[in-house]
Amino acid sequence: MIKKIDNMRITFKQLEIFVEIAKRQHMSHAAEALHLSQSACSMALSTLENQLGQILFDRHNKQLTLNEHGRYLLPKAINLINQIKEWQDLAIYQQSKELRGHLIIGASSTIGNYLLPAIIGKFIQIHPQVKITLHIANSEQITKQLLQFEIDLGIIEGNCYAPEIIVTPWGKDELIIIASPKCPLNKKHKISLAELRQCQWILREPGSGTRERFEEALGGKINPLLELGHSEAIKSAIQQGLGLGCLSKLIVSDALKSGQLVELKTSLSLIRNFYLLLHKDKHITPLLKAFIVHSKAPI
Repeated sequence: MIKKIDNMRITFKQLEIFVEIAKRQHMSHAAEALHLSQSACSMALSTLENQLGQILFDRHNKQLTLNEHGRYLLPKAINLINQIKEWQDLAIYQQSKELRGHLIIGASSTIGNYLLPAIIGKFIQIHPQVKITLHIANSEQITKQLLQFEIDLGIIEGNCYAPEIIVTPWGKDELIIIASPKCPLNKKHKISLAELRQCQWILREPGSGTRERFEEALGGKINPLLELGHSEAIKSAIQQGLGLGCLSKLIVSDALKSGQLVELKTSLSLIRNFYLLLHKDKHITPLLKAFIVHSKAPI
């Protein structure tokens, strides 16, 4: 725990330098990113550690790695920096009434690759002074980034159980079982669960919302032939006849129409929810609120 120090005067610049060092794990790299001298960064970190009464990094050669005190401070420092920047954006907005600022959005694969680009594009057309960065990762990784205040909001395909996060339904999606047109199971009217469990599978990695929903519907964990981190790679492998897969119908619609893939008929119910995630301590700026309202419209 960080000690409570009377008359502490921690500055925005000290926190900014601390966060940059934590990200880059190297004093000179952080100094270069912040356009400061290495000695200035080193002095700021030393002053911060003295004020807190705790060392924040383990030092080995020139590499700096967060210790338990640094890991405790990092998300709080990131959140405070973000709030200060949000207040600055809010002051500009109140003067001009024009939305501006920078949002960092995290999304899981299906949402990030197939839904959000158009939504973000329309939002930026309406608000040209806004910058949006989109991070795409699996649902588990997006949740971790939100807990660390590395992103402003997340939209995921899987479940989220973190008590610090507010979870709101955002949309629905349908997963389907897909195969190569040459797959023998394509001739069957309906495939049983027992048959599905015996098949060779090509699936997303653990932590993926698609993987989680599929295994939930199948009634247990699957040991796949291949685990691939991108839906396009899964589609390609299935087209080669390497196994079956489970993906969003949204992703494979073109391949189904062209005959490159087929949908297998099963008794599985694979409807799933998409969720919008916000940290409960996140300050909702006019920009963030406007994007949330806008993003729900097309779904």
